[in-house]
Amino acid sequence: MPNFILEDSSNICLSVIHTTTISNYLKLVEQAFENKGGISGQRAPLKTKTAQRIRERMVSDIKHGALLPPIVIGIVLSEAEYQRAKQISCDEQLDEFIKELDAQNLSIIDGMQRTTALFEALEVAVDISNNQLRVEYWMSCSVNSLIYRMLILNTGQVPWDIKRQLSTVYSPILKEIKDKVPNVEIIGLDQSSRRTSSGEFQGSKLIEFFIAFSSRKPHTEIKEKITEDFERMNAADALADKSFIENFILMIEYLTKLDKAFESLSTKPLTDGKFKTGRDIFTSSPAGIGFMAAAAVVIYGLPGTHRDIEKTKTSVINLRENIESVLEKTENSTDPSKFLDLLSINEQIIRPSGKVGEFERDYFFRAFKTLFEYGKDLDSLTACWVAY
Repeated sequence: MPNFILEDSSNICLSVIHTTTISNYLKLVEQAFENKGGISGQRAPLKTKTAQRIRERMVSDIKHGALLPPIVIGIVLSEAEYQRAKQISCDEQLDEFIKELDAQNLSIIDGMQRTTALFEALEVAVDISNNQLRVEYWMSCSVNSLIYRMLILNTGQVPWDIKRQLSTVYSPILKEIKDKVPNVEIIGLDQSSRRTSSGEFQGSKLIEFFIAFSSRKPHTEIKEKITEDFERMNAADALADKSFIENFILMIEYLTKLDKAFESLSTKPLTDGKFKTGRDIFTSSPAGIGFMAAAAVVIYGLPGTHRDIEKTKTSVINLRENIESVLEKTENSTDPSKFLDLLSINEQIIRPSGKVGEFERDYFFRAFKTLFEYGKDLDSLTACWVAY
C-alpha cells in the first residue's frame, strides 16, 4: 500500500492526510450536508463571550493565512471503494475519488467549529478561497469504526455532549438501518412529523436508542462533564467490539417487529389510559430507550463490566430465542388483547413519581429485560408489564 495512506488494522480504517484549498473543502462540506439544512445546523457556534472571541481570532488568523489543525472527515465506503482507496497515491487521485462518492456517506468527525470559522472568514475575505487546508480522511466500510474514532477524538472536549457528537454521524447510522431493516420507516432528524403507523421512527429517536444501547443505561440526559466522559468511554468500549453495530441493527429490527406485532394485537383498542393501542407503546420514547438499554445489558452485561466475545454471542442467541418465541406467540394468540394486556401497562405507568420520564424509562427497561430473559416462558406479556 502506498505511504500516502495508512491502514488502521485494529479498526479496519484508512487514514489519509490531504492538502486541498479552503474553497474545495467548503464545497465538499456543503454537498455532504445539503439535505440536512446546511452545516450550521449540525453544531451551533459556541455562544460564550470567550468562545466568540476565540472564533473571531480564528477568523482573523485565517484571513492572514494561518494554517488550522487538520479537520477530520469520516467516510463510509463499500468494499470495492475501500480496495480502490488503498491504491491512491497522491492528492489529485484523492480529489477525483472523493468527487465520485455519495455525499451522504461523509461526516465531520472533528472540526465543526473550525469549519464554521472558515465559512465566516470566506464571507469577509474572498481572496482566501485558494489558501491551503489540511484534511484527514478516515475511510471505513463500517460506520462502527468511524463512531469509535469520533468518540476517542472528542472525549474530554467541552461542550459537545455525546448526543451532539453522534448526531454528526447520524446519516451513516440511519443509512445502515435503512439498508438492513426493511420494515423500518425513518422520519428525518430535522422533521417534526409524528409517526402514523408501527415501524415508523424519528431519526432523533433512533439516535437516542443508539446512546441507550451504547451506554447500557435507560437515562440519556448527560448533564455533568465527568459523566459525559464516562458515557463516551462506555460507548467507545462497546464499539471496540466489531459486532456492536451488527447487534444494534439486530435490536432495531426486533424492536420494529415487536412494534408491528403489538399493533396487530390491538383488536380492541382501549378508551382510557396512556396506551390505548399496541402502537402507542413504542410511540413513547421511554419504551424504545428502555428496550435498547435492556438489550445492551442482556448482551454485554451491566455498565462498567466486560464480557468476552463468546459470552456475548451466547447472550445474543438466548435473547433472540426469547424474542422469537414472543413473536410466535403473538401470531398464534387466541385472545390478542389479553396477551398484550395494555390494562396492566396503564395501571403500572400511573404510579406517582416526581420524575415521570425517568420512571417510565426504568419501567420499560425492567419490562423488556424480563421479555429478553424469560420470553420462552411467557403465556402473555403481563409478567413484563408488572415486573417493575
